[in-house]
This record gives sequence, structure tokens and C-alpha cells, in this order.
Amino acid sequence: MLSTVRRSAAAVVAVGALGLGGSAIAGAAGNTTSAATKPSQTRPQREALSGSVAAKVKAAALEKVPGATVLRTEAGGPYGSPYHAHIRTSAGAEKVVLVSASFTATSVQADPGPGGGRGRGGHGGRGPGPAESALTGDKKDKVEAAVRARYPGATIVRTETNGDASAPYESHIKTSAGKQLEVLVSKDFEVVDAREHPAHP
Repeated sequence: MLSTVRRSAAAVVAVGALGLGGSAIAGAAGNTTSAATKPSQTRPQREALSGSVAAKVKAAALEKVPGATVLRTEAGGPYGSPYHAHIRTSAGAEKVVLVSASFTATSVQADPGPGGGRGRGGHGGRGPGPAESALTGDKKDKVEAAVRARYPGATIVRTETNGDASAPYESHIKTSAGKQLEVLVSKDFEVVDAREHPAHP
């Protein structure tokens, strides 16, 4: 009888130990899964330029915006631009200068700041940039009239304010030849510049 009781007690202890071990294993597995599936909180950064490439991009940016301070130069950029430079103008405004593969500045845009971007919803995409607002009423009509006079047959995508004091208005258009342009308009409602952007897919 005593032998039977001892065997029963040993069996109970063994089962209990197995239960605890199983719980520990399950808990460890759960923690591993949680850690593995936790999304990364780190946003990929653009590659900083160095050497002669950085110097050429900096020179192009300063030629485009004289008197500015170049904060940093990086590879890539909106509209498929191979390079860009973040600058601070003499007036204190932060801008992004897009630079071509031949190291020519092609466009100056408002800097969206950390985490920003100029995809389809940013400047040059399908909506005003962070420092811009859509034009309405009489100003919109005058800006678009000036643009249509310069580019007959063009389709106006949108018309908005611009962060440049010398050209406070801009209109994004598609010309009759299929080019996508950002047309800058002065406070006197005269076209002063136009920047071509690659067509969006």
C-alpha cells in the first residue's frame, strides 16, 4: 500500500513539473513572436553625400540661392532627382534645392521638415506643400489667366500660393505637349519662371 501511495505522489509531482515547464515554454514562445512581429520604429534616412559630389551639389544650391547656408546634402529626392540640398535662405526660410545628375539646380521647394516628403500628397504631387495653400476667387482667376496666356491649351492641375516672395503664386499644369510644369507667377500676375517635373506614373 505504501509503495502505491509513493508512486502516485511521484506521478502527481511529475505532471505538475511538466505543466510548469510547458507554461514556461509557451510564454517564451509568445515573447519571441511578439518581439519578432514588432514593427520597426526607425525611419530610413537618405544617404548623406560626401567628397566631390557633396561639394558640387552644395555649389549648385548656392548658385541657385545666393547667400543661403547649406545645412546638408543628400542622395535622391522628389521627382526622381539624383541629389538635393537642404538650405537656409538669408531670410531664414528652410528650403530644399533639387540638383540634377549634371550638378545643375533644377528646383527650389519648401522643406517639409523631419518625416516629411513630397510624394503624391506633397509639393509637386497632388496637393499643396506644407507652407502653401490653394488659391481661390479673383487671385486664382488672374494667375490662371496669366498661365493660359503663356501656355495655350494647357490643363491646369492646381493653383496655389508659393513660398517665394518674388513669385508668390504658382500653378501646376500639363502642357498640350504632355509636359508637367510648375509655373511661377509674380504678385503682378506675370509668369516669371517654369520648372519641369517628371510625369507621375
